[in-house]
Amino acid sequence: MAGEGSINEFSKQLSNFVNALMHLAPSRNYITQFLYIVKMNGSVDYRILEEAYADIVKDEYTREAFAKAFGVSFTDKVSLESGKYGWFLTEFIGKVLQLFEDSEFRSKVGALLRDEYPQGIPNLAEEWLDVRVKGLSSEPTYGGNAIKVLKKVMRVGRVKMEELERALGVGRGTLIECLNLLDLYKLVIKDFDGSYKPADDLRKYPGVVERI
Repeated sequence: MAGEGSINEFSKQLSNFVNALMHLAPSRNYITQFLYIVKMNGSVDYRILEEAYADIVKDEYTREAFAKAFGVSFTDKVSLESGKYGWFLTEFIGKVLQLFEDSEFRSKVGALLRDEYPQGIPNLAEEWLDVRVKGLSSEPTYGGNAIKVLKKVMRVGRVKMEELERALGVGRGTLIECLNLLDLYKLVIKDFDGSYKPADDLRKYPGVVERI
């Protein structure tokens, strides 16, 4: 029968393991957030990342060291080089998000660590969605309109650009910028017929947008 000492050691090691995974989540880590945003998009315009992640991108020495360490290609577009550490890290992070989205995993581990996590183990997939929506809303030029567009898309389920123009009274140029932002954060999906619908994780966690 296991003694109290061995149980305490197990709890400590489990806590260390869970915390280590949580610290990799893009919702909690500036480095992995940069890499994961790039991975989600395939490539991102350099100017967008230069503004959003200035600490990584603007300084030439930092940018070059980061590129070599993680296999990031910086040109007019920023992308991850296949088979390099950044690519593999984002693949692993995707699995971490799946793990922490699993309600049974959170329930069982939360029961073992109830003193440390009295509110339960966080759903990192939902948390990452929340960070993206808040990032969208905080964009100084188009964020407010982009949230209006997103809420309209969620209300109707599927909508074309012309319908958004009429419903929201937003000009075509502004609407295109809003939709580009929504695509950057992977909050909407453009269908084959040109209509837009909510991303799958928004369908699972609509409350994230309702709280904005």
